[in-house]
Amino acid sequence: MNETQVKYLTQFILLIVSRLIWVMPLVMGIIFLKSKFVINYKDSLKKLRTHHSALSKGPVKRYIESLYKTRLNQSNQITGSCTQCGNCCLNQQCFFLEPIEDGKFQCGVYNSLFRKFSNCGAFPISNEDIQRYECPGYVLQAYPMIKIKSLKQREIS
Repeated sequence: MNETQVKYLTQFILLIVSRLIWVMPLVMGIIFLKSKFVINYKDSLKKLRTHHSALSKGPVKRYIESLYKTRLNQSNQITGSCTQCGNCCLNQQCFFLEPIEDGKFQCGVYNSLFRKFSNCGAFPISNEDIQRYECPGYVLQAYPMIKIKSLKQREIS
């Protein structure tokens, strides 16, 4: 998939979601068996609009690129672990993010099948992800170089 196709697919997905946002609290309530999304409809709708706005700033495009492997850099590895800061959750604007204690957050749908296929399940795939969300838990490191001697070099040694 080329850059233009990624761009148009991203715009299409965001357009469809923006047109269906008014039914999303009901859909999310059913999918995740959380009645609070429907009971607190107005609040859910406001959070979904914020979520959609944050998604339109790059995460949908990044997810499509990672899905079609158009921008993966295999010369680096990512190490570290989650600190539950919530930064990677659209800078704490994710609809599903729930506060748990002093500055710590958890995903309200972490164990669902949906999350495993979402943008979240792929985080972080690049240094761009780490930098975008100022993630304190992950760092990008270059893979160590392994020098391989040629046959001629082995014969000389």
